[in-house]
Amino acid sequence: MNEWWLLGLLFGLAGLACIFMVYPFKRRFIASLLLFPTVFLMAFAGYFYWGGFGGWQEYVHHVQSQEQAKKMLESVKSPQELIDKLKAKLDDSPKSAKGWYLLGRLYSSQNEKQNAVNAFEKAYQFNPNDEQYAVNYAHSLWVLNNQQFTEQITEILSRLLKNNPNQADALAMLAMDAFVSHAYEDAIDYWQRLLKLAPEQSEEAQAIRKAIAKAEERIKLRDKNLN
Repeated sequence: MNEWWLLGLLFGLAGLACIFMVYPFKRRFIASLLLFPTVFLMAFAGYFYWGGFGGWQEYVHHVQSQEQAKKMLESVKSPQELIDKLKAKLDDSPKSAKGWYLLGRLYSSQNEKQNAVNAFEKAYQFNPNDEQYAVNYAHSLWVLNNQQFTEQITEILSRLLKNNPNQADALAMLAMDAFVSHAYEDAIDYWQRLLKLAPEQSEEAQAIRKAIAKAEERIKLRDKNLN
């Protein structure tokens, strides 16, 4: 049974109500008065519960997708089998950014670096405004490049910060790049911005403060050597 059963049910009841209404007999007339509000209330409740028939369809498709995903996971015996199943799904929906993103995560878990980059690149191409797609694409490029930053990686992260100045992953990666490149002032700036986002007494905040202190030591050492 698919989502059209709802329309069929409502139309059927509405038709039945109309049949009762056209008969002049008092008993049928009373029945019509009882049935008409029932049909109206069912349609009214259904509309506001699901937001109209379009909303009902979306709800049904969501439930069906969850059930399909659950069945697929239950049938999977290895990560490679899951990768193969997801690739088969993407053959049917090649423009699914989320599908490519999930495939990239699976490839990353199996240390398949180039395949991970290819999958994350697809996700990023189809939805470049999604922060997680951009972050994972940049990170996969960094891993593939032996943990070295490239102009492409920096461009992706800079675009992220332009759209969201508080994007924590981009701040952290750019701070690391600046520190490794001996641009300690830039690294401190990124870390200070990141520090504002972390809970004050958290382990993350403590680690960021240590990183800032280390960068400050490097600046003092550099200035001392210059003198």
